[in-house]
Amino acid sequence: MSIRATSWLAWSLAALCVLLFLVACALQIATLPVRPPSSWGTGGISTLLWAILPFLPFAIVGALVASKRPTNPVGWICLAVGLVWMLNVVTGSYMIYGMRVVTPNSIPYPAAVGSLAGWLGPVAVLLFGTFLILLFPDGRLPSSRWRPVAWLCGLVTASNVVLTTLDPGPLSDLRAVRNPFGLEGYPWVASASEAIGLLFPLCLLASASSLVLRYRRCGAEVREQIKWLAFAASVVALGISVAIVQGTFFASDATGG
Repeated sequence: MSIRATSWLAWSLAALCVLLFLVACALQIATLPVRPPSSWGTGGISTLLWAILPFLPFAIVGALVASKRPTNPVGWICLAVGLVWMLNVVTGSYMIYGMRVVTPNSIPYPAAVGSLAGWLGPVAVLLFGTFLILLFPDGRLPSSRWRPVAWLCGLVTASNVVLTTLDPGPLSDLRAVRNPFGLEGYPWVASASEAIGLLFPLCLLASASSLVLRYRRCGAEVREQIKWLAFAASVVALGISVAIVQGTFFASDATGG
């Protein structure tokens, strides 16, 4: 594929991400009156600032990198992070809008579309917290010794998609609604999904340690590039780890119901 074609593709994906961002904001505002209060004090209109807007720059930065250096996967991963996260917000809000705001059955398949949010969010986090970090900034692993870590991250990501899709439990955005694709009568699927979820912190921490190795071995220019990413990755890893533990051991079935 030519440089011109890859540049067009990169900026087209970025434009799609911007469109999804606008749709996500509109749906978030439309569903505010029916959303449950957040125990963390981060609900309401502030969600636009901390849960949606910070992911928009991923698409812009990704398009810039991918259009200039299409062979470097870092740009495409950034684009994927932005797109997947926006789809996560849109699908979850679409379900709430279709089941709590408008007349029932007035929009198609709200529960089915909303169930996608169960794995879209974790996939976006894993793309950012693992593969982007492992391959940053030159698009290559620090060494061949990191291939098992990359394979583990890929396996955890793929397993999460499959198990979350088939989990017979309630949906995360509306706890009163059960997953329409869930395998009812197979409770081990939910247990396996929780077990895979507990591997997220391991993948994030293992990937973050690759930045430490790069930092110790690289020159001054790459060190400056790593500093901002290391800080962002540390914050995300800590926040996601706390959320996973809290959601696994202390979540209430009433949340979001």
